[in-house]
Order: sequence, then C-alpha cells, then structure tokens
Amino acid sequence: MENILPKGWVETDLDTVIERMSNGSSLKQYEEFFEGSLPISRIETIANETIDFNRVKYVDANESEIEKYELLDGDILFSHINSDKHLGKTAFFQNEETLLHGINLLLLRSSNVVNSEFIYLVLRDLRYSGKFIEVAQRSVNQSSINQKKLKAFRIPLPPRAEQHRIVAKVDALMTQYAAIQQAMERIPPLLKDFRQQVLTQAVTGKLTEEWRVGKELGEWEMKSSNKVFSFITSGSRGWAKYYSPSGTQLFVRITNMNFGTFHLDLSLNKLQFLELPENNEGKRTLLKVNDILISITGDVGMVSLIQGDFTFEAYVNQHVCLARPNNSNDAKFISYYLMSKEGFGQFESKKRGATKSGLTLGDIRSLTINIPDLLEQQEIVRRVESLFEKATAIEQRYEQLKEQIDTLPQSILHKAFKGELVEQLASDGSAVELLEEIKKLKLNSNLKGEIKSKSKIKAN
Repeated sequence: MENILPKGWVETDLDTVIERMSNGSSLKQYEEFFEGSLPISRIETIANETIDFNRVKYVDANESEIEKYELLDGDILFSHINSDKHLGKTAFFQNEETLLHGINLLLLRSSNVVNSEFIYLVLRDLRYSGKFIEVAQRSVNQSSINQKKLKAFRIPLPPRAEQHRIVAKVDALMTQYAAIQQAMERIPPLLKDFRQQVLTQAVTGKLTEEWRVGKELGEWEMKSSNKVFSFITSGSRGWAKYYSPSGTQLFVRITNMNFGTFHLDLSLNKLQFLELPENNEGKRTLLKVNDILISITGDVGMVSLIQGDFTFEAYVNQHVCLARPNNSNDAKFISYYLMSKEGFGQFESKKRGATKSGLTLGDIRSLTINIPDLLEQQEIVRRVESLFEKATAIEQRYEQLKEQIDTLPQSILHKAFKGELVEQLASDGSAVELLEEIKKLKLNSNLKGEIKSKSKIKAN
C-alpha cells in the first residue's frame, strides 16, 4: 500500500480498528462428526482463503466454550503460523453455519463502526505485497507473526461510506475473476481431449483416410509386438550403488516419464547420473535413438521415445521396459499408437486382469498394434505433429493468460487502496471523524473491561 493516501483517508494501526484478536480453542479435535459435536477450524480450513467446511474437525464443547469460541458474522480468520507460501492467508466468515475458532489460527474481530470485510481486504493486500513475510519470525519449516507485530501494521482507512463502496466493487470484480478462472480451467482438459482424439483418428486410419485415395498402399495389419519390435527387455536391479552426483552416464527412470507426451523430462532436479564399471550387466539396456520406453510398475503405461537429440549414454532399471522397433516401422507412429486409447487400453486391461501392480515383459510382448505401410505411418506422424503444434501454441497462450489472470486479485486490491477503484464523494466527509469515533469506542470498551475485571477480583 502506498504512503500517499487518497483525499479524506487516514492511516492508523491495525490494533486501533480491531476489537478483538485472539487465539483459538485447544479442545481435543476429532476427525469425524458425532452426535452433539460442533465443527472447529484448523489451518486447512482456510487454505483456499475461504471457509471450507469440508476441511474442519469436530469437538465436544460446553456452553461456555461455545460462547467464547463461536465465530460471528464478519469475523476474520488469519493464518499466523504457516509456511512462507501460506503465511497470512485470511478467510472472511459470513455466518454460514456454526463454526468454532480452533488453535493455530488467529481470530480478528473489527470495530462495529468499520466494515469488517474492508479490513479483510486490507489483510489480503498486505499478504500479496509480501509485508507479512518481511516481519515474520523464521524457523526450519514454518514462519510466524505474533500478535504484537500484527497489531502494529499501518493500514489505510477511508470514510465509512467509501469502505462500503470499495467492498461492493471488489466483490463484483472478484465474482468476475472467479468466472474467468472457471472458464480457463476448462481449457487444459479440452486440449488433453483434443490430443487424444487426434491419436484415435490417427491410429484408426481416419486421419489419413482421404490421403490414401489413389495411392497403392497395403491394408492395415494387426501385428503382435514380436513383429513390431526387434528387442524387448527391462533394466537390471541394484543401480543405487552406481549413482553419481555428475558424469556422462545417465539413469532414465519413471520420474523422467509423463503421460500425454513421449518427450523425456530431463529437468536438472530429475537427472540421476551413473558411474558404471566396465562389463556391467546393466549395459545391455544402453539406449539408442528410436528406442521406446514403457513404464511397467507404479504409473503403468507411460511411453517415452529416445529421439535424435538425446546425446547421453543412458540406461533403464527394472521398472521400465525398453522396446526397440524394427526398421520397417516408424518409432514415432508406434509411440503414438501406444499413447492412444487403443494402446493404453491394452496396458490397463492387462494390469487390471491380474493381481500384480504392474506389467511383465510377457504382457508387453502380447500387445497388438495396427500397422499401416511405412509411408502412411510417416504421413500420420506428420499430421499428428502438425495438430499437436497447434494445441501447444494454444497451451502456451493459455499459460501466458493464466499468469496475467492470477495477478488480478493483487491488481484489484492495489487499485482499491490507492483510491482508484471507486469514485470519491465529497459527501463522504473525512475518515478523521471515523477514527476518533473508533478510538472513543475502544477506550470505553477497555474501561468497561477493567471495571468488570476489578469487580471479579473483589468478589473473590
């Protein structure tokens, strides 16, 4: 938030506008609801910066505990102990249903002459701006902000009427933002479905149906793996003793493979180098260009292709099958076939048809693949790659838009607290009078609290 305040605004500390800041109940919590129990908040309850009643626990609370810890309409829950990424997350309670305030979250209850949702938005802006991280106390796996530091934060305070307009405008914009997000979330599944439809059209001959007209081509033939691959094997066990922090030999593992693409993920954090002795038995799985890799344990059915730009001396272990296509077939076409529903469906049926958690080399050898002439295989690959390139271009544009859209809440709040989001009206007056009213109310409340406390002491 900027130091230069809009006309009619004042700056104060958070403590001034907060009527109550307190820790939650430490009552024993239960995972499941039971008769007479009440839901209680936990850190996970506000993980998405909303109150999520699917992520609460349950407690057996008496009337006194309910009175002390029950959330009221307009209360704010604040994550004051969390990882850096989640520190300072807040959620606004709108009296949806009964919820008790649990340990590890702070409750903030604003003065009744301040719009509590406005204070909630201020806290969100402070988090987006990185202010909480700046003052947090760090430990190994988490950070924290104590109440003293939180109360000391300087915040802007506009006149009450302008607070209401800001809240209404932000709510409207956030509703639009949520609708945009929802629409954007449909794009990745659509692209995934598009790619799968392309593969289905490709391996069933529909993609090249018109292209085949007038050409002297043989019929498609369903062939067993033994007629498609010249070599099928899996890697050896016991590779860990040959691991090395660097080197020229590489160990390709399931972690380097993904569904939906035959490109290996060779990110630095996923590379495992080796130092193999001469004549090691595992060297029989030395990878060559056009080798196809299939995951046969865990996430069964991932397919990768060793392409011409792969320059490592690399090997696989027992969790990966190496299948080497013969020269009469296009390795990319075979890879696409195995990635299609026709190919992947065979992996799934063989995995489900047994009690084992993976596939054997016998399962791989029993696969069947519908094979056209080599010339048509190459045309299919060309067309698939052309269509996939279009999908990738859309995907890249989606990622760029998503990155921009994800920053909208920060931008909206930034404009709100610069006084640029709603019209400023002369009839609103100045927040100076509001601040004085808040201070008087707080002083009276504190005096009443002291009198009540002294009365209890005398009674005892």
